[in-house]
Amino acid sequence: MIQTHWRSSTAFVTFVVCVAVFTDIFMYGLVVPMLPFALSSRIGLSDSVIQLWVSIVLASYGASILLGSLLFGWLGDRTKNKKTPFLLGLVMMGCATLLFALSRSLTLLLVARVFQGLSTAIVFTIGFSLLVDAVGNEHIGRALGFTSMSLSLGLFGGPIIGGFIYDRAGYLVVFVPAFVLIVLEIILRLLLRSPSETPSSVGSLDPTDPSENSPLLLRLPQKHKTSSPALLALLRSVRFLVAMTGMCMLNLFMTAFEAVLPVYMRELFDYSSSQIAIIFLSNTLPMVLSPVSGTLVDRIGSFWPAVAGFALATPSMMLLGIIQHDTVLCSILMRVFLFAFGSGVSMAMPAMMTEISMAAEAVEHQRPGIFGLKGAYSTAYGLSNAAFAGGTLAGPLFAGYVRECAGWTAMSIALGLLSMLMTLLIVLCTRPKSRPVAEGG
Repeated sequence: MIQTHWRSSTAFVTFVVCVAVFTDIFMYGLVVPMLPFALSSRIGLSDSVIQLWVSIVLASYGASILLGSLLFGWLGDRTKNKKTPFLLGLVMMGCATLLFALSRSLTLLLVARVFQGLSTAIVFTIGFSLLVDAVGNEHIGRALGFTSMSLSLGLFGGPIIGGFIYDRAGYLVVFVPAFVLIVLEIILRLLLRSPSETPSSVGSLDPTDPSENSPLLLRLPQKHKTSSPALLALLRSVRFLVAMTGMCMLNLFMTAFEAVLPVYMRELFDYSSSQIAIIFLSNTLPMVLSPVSGTLVDRIGSFWPAVAGFALATPSMMLLGIIQHDTVLCSILMRVFLFAFGSGVSMAMPAMMTEISMAAEAVEHQRPGIFGLKGAYSTAYGLSNAAFAGGTLAGPLFAGYVRECAGWTAMSIALGLLSMLMTLLIVLCTRPKSRPVAEGG
């Protein structure tokens, strides 16, 4: 037993969840820089409809996450074995990636994207619930900082690698890294032992375990019973709704640029897929600081990192509107503004992710027993993933529509205004409070 204890350790669980998050989001971003070229060369679409179908293909991914997150969030709170659905997500991811690689029809591309979204819904919902079980609430901010970094690196690293490989080796070779990551995930997920399989672990799911390290939502006074569905209880929390909105906005911003940047760079600078990938590198570099932001959230709370992140993203996106000419200066400024935008996301993302669990915990403090014996972490992260998916769905459609109707500058200003409104929402509706501490902790 001692020899296999590492398989359920906090570090290993965090590592497996981070790799899973990175892999799923990497699959999403891998095709972003080459998608306009692939839709033209493999599917045979005309240039006049490329922007429309790029947005639709990317948005279909978000739509499937939206539906899948609600379903798997509900299931996650009703099963102690989180390893099996984790493996199900892996199988679905592999099938979807193979279908996307081989398909030459628009319909099959959309079907593959839907299955990729369902896979991501499983990994995010079950994975984050597993993470909370393993690390407990005192260190969840730092753990979510690592998962946020994994998410961001996958989201922006995928396009970088995909763009370079597409230009140098062609369409099918782009998917080789994807299948390598899937094999790695098979190995890791088979090695993983969830906290529920190890009674001595921090996140034991045994509700009778008196350990002070048990997750707060699962330490339930026996005299209380669930008085209302967890879903409704969470949705009545202003703090939780603000966190959901923040997650939605962050992903809306990121996917908006993923949908529009490749097409715009191709038109304005006549960039190749590799050059577009380098542009995305400007977003990626600041993401390595997400664990630092997560640690900061654990120390001072999520309020100020969230405010600072959205406040930095606001002018960064608005200033992108001045990039309208094929000049060296515009090319440099594009990278500077995207770097600043990525820095804002790296600050705000861990704060919003931490707020999900803290808001759920606050609801439990106010009404002990409301979530029943099984807790509500999977439901909470299912809802947050639904919000995240809403951003994935809305971002490409919103940015593509505004850019087609009103131009690049109007789109950039519109995204900046949304970020400004989110900053005001956080300031007006939340306060910098100390995080609740479990009794006896």
